[in-house]
Amino acid sequence: FQTLFFAVKAWARRSDVYGQDYDIVGIRMAVHCKATLTSGWPVASLLAKATTFLNQAASKALTLPNAVSLLEYGAVEGLSSFRQTLATFLSREYGDNVERDDLFATCGATYGLYLLATQFFSAGDVVFVEELSYHRALNILAGDLKLQLMPVPMDECGVMTHELKRIVEEKLGMCEKRVDKSRPFKAMLYMIPTFHNPTGACLADERCPLVVDIARKNDLLVVCDDVYNLLAYTDDRPRRLFSYDKKDDPGYMGNVVSNGSFSKLFGPGVRVGWMEAPQRVVGHLKTCGIAFSGGSTSHCMSGLLTQAMELGLQDQLLMEARIFYKRNVSTMCEVLEKLLPSSVKFRRPKGGYFVWITLPEHVRADDVLEVCKQEYGIAVTPGQWFNCHAQFANCLRVSFSCLPEDELVDQATKLSKGICTVLECH
Repeated sequence: FQTLFFAVKAWARRSDVYGQDYDIVGIRMAVHCKATLTSGWPVASLLAKATTFLNQAASKALTLPNAVSLLEYGAVEGLSSFRQTLATFLSREYGDNVERDDLFATCGATYGLYLLATQFFSAGDVVFVEELSYHRALNILAGDLKLQLMPVPMDECGVMTHELKRIVEEKLGMCEKRVDKSRPFKAMLYMIPTFHNPTGACLADERCPLVVDIARKNDLLVVCDDVYNLLAYTDDRPRRLFSYDKKDDPGYMGNVVSNGSFSKLFGPGVRVGWMEAPQRVVGHLKTCGIAFSGGSTSHCMSGLLTQAMELGLQDQLLMEARIFYKRNVSTMCEVLEKLLPSSVKFRRPKGGYFVWITLPEHVRADDVLEVCKQEYGIAVTPGQWFNCHAQFANCLRVSFSCLPEDELVDQATKLSKGICTVLECH
């Protein structure tokens, strides 16, 4: 088995095509490790609190006079009271108006991405992505849907807009795809503009209108993976990119979608999310076959979350999550700062779940993973997973979201020791 495992690992290192086979390596490693530093989900104590809150919300929702309606199919775009309550909640959190009719209920951000990709694009169509991006999304877009990924360089301030403009114009200048009312977009731009996964970066304010302008001029659908937007640990909360695509602009057509989820806010098991989208997108989704046949996704659970928001339970849970994650990211970064040499770089994120670590050019994150797995029984996520050409092999992503503080200190200490061991061997 070990011979086969390392053969597959060696093949994955050589591969420059992102697909499911490459991910098998990580699955095998996770099976034999405590995958705590790799995991992007809420800590157990917050999920326990969410369980109590869900019980309270269910007690209220299921005793309302119209409770039986939660067991019906429901409106395609989602329960009206859910969308209105969600709009009020998001408007308060964003400090910006969110309209109920711009919201389309989903069963999570992954479903939202899949629905948009399948409704507006076909195999072979182009998806522009940040050169580092959420590895599961890359797998869906390229592996499952056979879309053509085009990476765009980024820096500590997000995607580099001058490079985005150049690459989009070069690629679409050769594209013969025509747009029409049912397929109004030539290509997709998938990005994580706020508390980016894996780097934690935020798209700079001055770049946001430039991205919107590029999208309008080139018929791009910009799909923002916005699941971390509300997990800000400072008072300086970035605006969502959707707000820059203003309806009163002379050139407005509606090119940006904010794809959100309760997975990080309440718990991934509730399977409820939303898209904040322009009307030409919402209108199409309301008539597509899969939505029209099945009705509202997670209809009953969205009714329960409506009560969780109305009772203030989601507000309380979000406040506790911010306090916990702010403490955890500080704890992790303090350990890394204390134990790692200056040749290893990382930036303290202001939100989200992850810290991105850059090793010296000649050091491979796979070697760190191997040492951590063998010596300490822990796992990290190598950087090449997040690039569609398996680049950034000297980087790694670690999560601070799902461990209590004492365990996080232990795991971060072991990781630091593992990195130092590999550095000594080079």
